[in-house]
Amino acid sequence: MVWLLPLIAALIGAWMAVRAYTSRGPSITITFLSAEGLEAGQTRLRYKDVEIGKVTAMGLSKDLTRVVVTAELNKDAAPLLSVNSRFWIVRARIGSSGISGLGTLLSGAYIAMDPGQPVEDQAFDNAYTGLESPGLLTTKQTGLLVVLQADKVGSLNIGSPVHFRQIRVGEVAGFDLEKDGRSVSIKAFIHAPYDSLVNTATRFWDAGGVDVSLDASGIRMKSESLADILLGGISFENPESLEAGVKVPKGHVFTLYPNHDAISEQVIRQRHYYVVNFNESVRGLTRGAPVEFRGIKVGEVQDFKLEFHADSLEGRIPVLIALEPERFSVLGPKASSTDAVVAQLVKRGLRAQLKPASLLTGSMFVDLGYSTQGPARSLGRYGKYPEIPTMPSTMTAMVDNLANLAERLQKLPLEEIVEEVRTAIPALKAALQQTTVLMAKLDQDTAPQAKATLAQAQATLATLEKTLRADSPAQQDLHRALDEFAKASRSLRELADTLERQPEALIFGKGKQK
Repeated sequence: MVWLLPLIAALIGAWMAVRAYTSRGPSITITFLSAEGLEAGQTRLRYKDVEIGKVTAMGLSKDLTRVVVTAELNKDAAPLLSVNSRFWIVRARIGSSGISGLGTLLSGAYIAMDPGQPVEDQAFDNAYTGLESPGLLTTKQTGLLVVLQADKVGSLNIGSPVHFRQIRVGEVAGFDLEKDGRSVSIKAFIHAPYDSLVNTATRFWDAGGVDVSLDASGIRMKSESLADILLGGISFENPESLEAGVKVPKGHVFTLYPNHDAISEQVIRQRHYYVVNFNESVRGLTRGAPVEFRGIKVGEVQDFKLEFHADSLEGRIPVLIALEPERFSVLGPKASSTDAVVAQLVKRGLRAQLKPASLLTGSMFVDLGYSTQGPARSLGRYGKYPEIPTMPSTMTAMVDNLANLAERLQKLPLEEIVEEVRTAIPALKAALQQTTVLMAKLDQDTAPQAKATLAQAQATLATLEKTLRADSPAQQDLHRALDEFAKASRSLRELADTLERQPEALIFGKGKQK
């Protein structure tokens, strides 16, 4: 009996140990940059504000750059865990999306969990990397996650609002730098049912700040809301266009335009580079200057520099231009590539030429046009770039024409021409004197007769005008004579009809029979 009580105590302890072991959930590790607000044995894991586990231990990683948090989940929370699960620390925060986590000021920070999309075999990892910012999107949220590409983030931040007709329909969920470092990728989540408003023709623009423009009507200022001015935001709409919008396919990337006015501009994703060499001044030409064909922009100037040939020391200026195939179309059953089309156009006389874009500012642009002068040429080569032939600018051509004219004038025998003119001057003076005498004689003899003739003609016209007036006696007499002539004509017509029917009437009279 002495050993009965220790045996019972041992059995109870073993039963409690087995129960504790069988009721334990999975143990995982989560790494964070900082463990601020976390405490082993006190900090809880929560999902939808329901406790699902707790932090059991904390330590540093081997490289001492991160904090390793060991957490134990409850057994009934184990099905929530998957390889797609995400964890982040909830603290009191003030951000663009508002103030969050105020409850942690009293209860302390906790680790929030998003289960993520489950996998078929319900596999999960034992080690996770925690998010450094709160996860805005959870697995149970319905909507559409769109990817926007922009040159820079600007005033956008995680939680920045997304508007449609000034109604908040979503928020910015994250952003990242592209691999090439030339642009950023911004993720925006559109909540249901507003996600049905988005299609492939939708245009997104940065609505943060104030858009100020100056035109002939004055200064115009546009903004979405006061919150967008202070915190930034994105807006979108579906403009009317020739391209019908369809459902957004997986992997589709939208362009984030800098402002609303820019959404009508064409998106350029392809550029083909060419070099044009000029042997004249390019003053006024700048990077970004347009490249035009018959007044339509087809590309931009990318770069230019000055080069001298080592032997002749002749200077030339190679200009790198980028043609943008999305700005024009090549029609036909067998559409060729852009390089092949440019090569064919060069054979037909396509040349690059400098032209003034504005006489006020002196800016220049590169114009592509046809030239019928000179031999036919083909597409050349400048390093790794194909080279388009050039022709002199209009100003250079004008200067060359003036130089040719001056050279021709110098070749003329000006001294002989001047001597002949001097010889002809006396004869010309004599002819002018004779002409003066003749004009004086005509003025003395002919002018009075011409005046008398003109007076008679005016009198005749006045008499004729009186005669032809509607109320003149001559007009009335003429009307009476015409009436009498008409009556006589009718009588002759009746006589002719009678003789045609009764020829004997000429002998016996009208109405009498022989």
